[in-house]
Amino acid sequence: MLLSVRYVAVVLICLLSVGCAKTSMQATDELWGQWRAIDALVQTDYPDAPPVILVHGWNGSEFTWSDVEMLRRFEAHMHRDIYFFTYRTGVVAGRFPPIEVLEEKFERYLMPFKQVDVIAHSMGGLIVRQYLSHHTEHPIRRLVFLSTPHFGTNAAAVLESFASVSPEGNLQADEMQVGSDFLWQLNLQQGQELQGVEVLNAYIDGDSVLDSDLVVDSASAWLPWAANVSVSKGDHHALASGLMNYDFLLNFLSFGTLPSLAEMPKQRDLWLRVRDESGKAMPITANTLRRLNAKFQPNQHDVSVCCKRASALYEMMRESLLVKDIQPEDVLWLRQRDGAKPLVVKEAGMMENYKQPITLQELQLNPSE
Repeated sequence: MLLSVRYVAVVLICLLSVGCAKTSMQATDELWGQWRAIDALVQTDYPDAPPVILVHGWNGSEFTWSDVEMLRRFEAHMHRDIYFFTYRTGVVAGRFPPIEVLEEKFERYLMPFKQVDVIAHSMGGLIVRQYLSHHTEHPIRRLVFLSTPHFGTNAAAVLESFASVSPEGNLQADEMQVGSDFLWQLNLQQGQELQGVEVLNAYIDGDSVLDSDLVVDSASAWLPWAANVSVSKGDHHALASGLMNYDFLLNFLSFGTLPSLAEMPKQRDLWLRVRDESGKAMPITANTLRRLNAKFQPNQHDVSVCCKRASALYEMMRESLLVKDIQPEDVLWLRQRDGAKPLVVKEAGMMENYKQPITLQELQLNPSE
């Protein structure tokens, strides 16, 4: 999908923190002060209570979160220690480890703890889900996702293009693309990795551009296998940078109390994969799928393909057809080989098969089709 220059600019502004008004000396002195404050913050003050582990997102760090003074109030309010899980990530193309490797680092980080609660922002939530999918024995009691792209983000396509100037690219951005193999494998588990964990999933769902998450839309942020809560004002970083501002978050971490839950987004998207008669992945393009309305007239809604490059450490299939905003009257025709009869993927009136914002479907072709 092509993104406008304006959209690219907005996304990059949302993702990057830029400050040019201070002199180099002032900025350096301020950073030293912040690091001293962070070092004092992470000292053990409440050894008998489960700590709260903060897991930042892509291009994040300890500074993703509330300022240190607010985090001190956060600790004192809950009588719990706060610790940061950090990892290598960034905007420029580089040898940043993929999410599957970060999972292993997170495993080692948690080893000293008997029980913890976790707050994960953006891509940090994907790291935690990946960790849980391979570790049935773990210390996580309660888990809060904040603005996590559970089904990817279009911003990753911008980052992927931006990183393509270097041969190394950006593997983390590749894995966050809508329809990536990493996200396919993760969501194919249908939330089984979350069993035994108390989970709250929070996201921004504002009515205006100024009060909305321009990085992760509500359909991707919605987690079908968890309690979901939406916040009507803020940007992609609002929830992480304002932890003390949200009573529902404090009550959940302290008592496991769930807030009033958000309604499921109305949007319905389809991720489609196709295997041929022998079980091998069938090469597909955007033209592989023809989208028609009930009168078999062309429908102009989006159909695209992911992904060009590898998008998981151990890929099953690289390419997925992405059908955006499915309508009740839509009919999808899968074009096979030359001369083969098209296969009807979805007939009109079958919207009841799509019970969540994003549905994953894999087709195995039969020799007779």
